[in-house]
Amino acid sequence: MDKIKDLKVWEVLKNFFKKIWTYDIIHPVCYSIIVTMIIECLNKRNLSGIWMPFTSPVIFLVNMLIIASCLSIGMMFKKRAFVYTLISVGWLGLAVTNFIVKSTRKTPFTAMDFLLIDDAVKVAPMYLTLINIVFIIVLIVAVIALLIILFRKTGKVETELSRRRFFLFGFFQSALVILFTYATIATFLLHNVMGTDFGNLSNAFQNYGFTYCFTTSVLNRGVSKDSDYSEEYVENLKETIDSTTTNEETAQETPNIIFLQLESFFDPTEINGLEVSEQVLPNFNRLQSEFTSGYLSVPVFGAGTVNTEFEVQTGMNLDDFGPGEYPYKTVLQNKVCESAAYALKNLGYTTHVVHNNDATFYTRNKVFTHLGYDTFTPIEYMDGIELTPNGNWAKDEILTEYLEKALNSTDGSDYIYTISVEGHGDYPNEYPEGYTPEITISNFPDSANQTGFEYYVNMIHDMDKFIGELTDMLSQRDEKTVLVMYGDHLPTFNLTDSDMKHNSIYETEYVMWSNFDMEKEDVDLEAYQLTAYVFERLGISEGNIFKYHQTSHNSEDYLKNLTILEYDILYGDQDIYEGESPYTATNLHYGLDTISITGTYEYDGDLYVEGTYFNDYSTVFINNKKYTTEKINDRLLKVENASVNEGDIVSVAQIDSDGTELSRVMYTVPTSTNEDALDDRFLRLAA
Repeated sequence: MDKIKDLKVWEVLKNFFKKIWTYDIIHPVCYSIIVTMIIECLNKRNLSGIWMPFTSPVIFLVNMLIIASCLSIGMMFKKRAFVYTLISVGWLGLAVTNFIVKSTRKTPFTAMDFLLIDDAVKVAPMYLTLINIVFIIVLIVAVIALLIILFRKTGKVETELSRRRFFLFGFFQSALVILFTYATIATFLLHNVMGTDFGNLSNAFQNYGFTYCFTTSVLNRGVSKDSDYSEEYVENLKETIDSTTTNEETAQETPNIIFLQLESFFDPTEINGLEVSEQVLPNFNRLQSEFTSGYLSVPVFGAGTVNTEFEVQTGMNLDDFGPGEYPYKTVLQNKVCESAAYALKNLGYTTHVVHNNDATFYTRNKVFTHLGYDTFTPIEYMDGIELTPNGNWAKDEILTEYLEKALNSTDGSDYIYTISVEGHGDYPNEYPEGYTPEITISNFPDSANQTGFEYYVNMIHDMDKFIGELTDMLSQRDEKTVLVMYGDHLPTFNLTDSDMKHNSIYETEYVMWSNFDMEKEDVDLEAYQLTAYVFERLGISEGNIFKYHQTSHNSEDYLKNLTILEYDILYGDQDIYEGESPYTATNLHYGLDTISITGTYEYDGDLYVEGTYFNDYSTVFINNKKYTTEKINDRLLKVENASVNEGDIVSVAQIDSDGTELSRVMYTVPTSTNEDALDDRFLRLAA
């Protein structure tokens, strides 16, 4: 009897697993093979994805299993064909997006990019034509329409099971696929068959496949906790860190420190075989020969400015964060972080940021309060801006004026972090009407984009002129000043390591200029080491991360312990601070000039607002209602067909290009005075 029962149980189990493996699970697995091949063709930008099961079987298996795991969710639904299609379209959509993104910025598309949608919208018109945008919109609408039709036409799986039992059965099947996928990938990772090194993101996507890398970017954020992390371990690190102290003699005579991050800036003669009609960077090259300089290894190529920015300001290694992560968009949204600004504030420095682009780009307006800055002067607080020939970006020459204002705004030492923008892409393959390049080039490796690169070369030649003007201005000042200049990344062209004389597309160059005597050294650095090195040359030992670089950069566990410090500061128990960070968010003040309203005038049916330091971003509000505003000059704004009465509140706000209000000043309209006198004063202002 027992044998008969055992036989029946065995038959049931056999039939059950037979059903799973011969029908339900085989279908999504087969679909996933096809989808993975298409995705990898798009990822590799050729048809090699078709042969991937034979050329890279392990990599293909991992990517295919991830897709199969997603598709297996369809087993829980009776309209399985529709769910399989919906999920496949989702993955293919991501792959197409990656294809487009890599065509413009040269780095892959990751989950972190969803946090950058608002910034992408700002720059999209520079990279996509109106026809491109219309095509994308039409394509999306068409796909949605086809999915709706498919949903209506797709039949349901016929079954005798109840809805609840059908769902549970499908859930069990899906769980088996997901568990098998997890176990397989975990085994490969444990035995180092699959890589986890995403330092070079483009190479990682090519080597490990789009699906695996994109999924990793979803699941892996922040700094991972090291198995050795503990309070005792961090205390031992702190003892090492505190073994270095500030050079008191130098600290009593702290110079102004200016960091100048130059957008997409590097010496184009670093490209093998490139020929130029004249020297592109005469000022920068001269400074390289006279002052401390070297190659700077940066974490990004073609885009991702704020990640180089993050490494330089914090001393943290971006390789320790999730693949494609932008800390500005993740942890620094809500976390105060030890930085160069906080370190120098301990020595009495006033800290500033100057940037000739939008304040809200990469949410810098929020992040800079978490990095310890006192003032922030973005483009919304600048006047007299000249644009690049294609009209997309502000020229960098405006920065000299506002750097000088920052230095003049205090009596003590100043630390100024400066972000330029003139060298930013997109680089047109047809010159703007009326523009003639000063420098011509030949023999550029990416021949299809030679005109675009020639345009770029002329932009950085113009940036080099700005460098000359800036150092001339600083040379004439009595205050001791150090100026550290470096490129944030190479521009968005199809360059490879083999195209470069130094064999890396992840290296730019830096120069440490000063208006006082400092011994020249030629040192190659990582971006996260730059500030610690500058501090060390100046005898400054402040900030745990910077002191750690200074004391331990030659130690065996250098990078491991750096990771532990990063985790402790941003995600752990903050044992380095004995459990509580000494840093608090600053109350960021916008601009270095005081915007004010001194009066209002009605003239010829229009309203004019008098004040100080108005610019093209100044917008008038009357009783909190926004009005279209025209700038007459920096003292006068015009609002057509508007009027005010005694007691009305007139405001002028600085409005970012995305509509964000950064600051506002208000004025209460007083009792009317002599109209003739007002007319006369207005005419003088307008003139």
